[in-house]
Amino acid sequence: MKQPHFNDDRELLVYLTDKLKRAVSDPDGVVGATAQLIRRAIDELIDAPRTKRLVLSQCEKTEKTYLGTKIEILFRDAIGQPKGKFLDLDLGGVDVDIKHTIKKSWMIPKEAINKPCVLISENEIKARFNLGVVICRPENLTSGDNGDRKLQISAYGREQVVWLAKDEPYPPNIWQGFDPKLLTLINSHRGGAARIAELFRNIQRKPIPRSAIPAIAAQLDPLKRVRKNGGARDILRPQGIAILWGTKDRALIAALQLPATLSDEFISLSPSNAEEREQLRAAGHLD
Repeated sequence: MKQPHFNDDRELLVYLTDKLKRAVSDPDGVVGATAQLIRRAIDELIDAPRTKRLVLSQCEKTEKTYLGTKIEILFRDAIGQPKGKFLDLDLGGVDVDIKHTIKKSWMIPKEAINKPCVLISENEIKARFNLGVVICRPENLTSGDNGDRKLQISAYGREQVVWLAKDEPYPPNIWQGFDPKLLTLINSHRGGAARIAELFRNIQRKPIPRSAIPAIAAQLDPLKRVRKNGGARDILRPQGIAILWGTKDRALIAALQLPATLSDEFISLSPSNAEEREQLRAAGHLD
């Protein structure tokens, strides 16, 4: 695809951000898709089912260096765009780099100078992330203090970023600061469905990402332990507790005025009044 012509950086940034907004079929858009892929990337790195780790801080430093590459791959897949000719991404015929950091700034390699970059960062403790696009002009960069002399986005450069998400929430790691007594209770159950039911019984009206499920139900199909036909839904339904899914039950979640739930999240509740109970019954979630 021939690279389009732009009169200035602002015109290029408008073009790229528009492409990003239109590239994602996820109902939550590119911001929601990025929020979910950050959670997925970190949870895959933690690999709770096999390592028994639950939080990012338990990972080795060498493992954390791969997180940026994983997020780059997942981001490219989420927006359905190919790898660029020289950089990480071909976005509408424009070669674009993807830079990620868990720190306060992004390291920019020499090959990305004067090129557009998608910037992604997150704070796992606060579960907040940033997503933006910038042109890595020399005036937007400052010398880094690292040995390979990579540059960083400067304070002035940050002002030139077009932010699609600025300090936005992403699905938190529910195990970060989790009550150890409740975790012991959850793990006291032998079956995966029973452990998941205990989780949703105790944490209600709060979105839980699907990536949290394998940590306590390490089977070939852990999400089967959430669904009906022997899953946590069947265990909790007689107790008057419903589990809703952010994709299928989006309208119902909004009608019940529950917290915004992404397409890759679940949320449980016991109806607090007759109106909520009737809404859940009408949708087939309660008897």
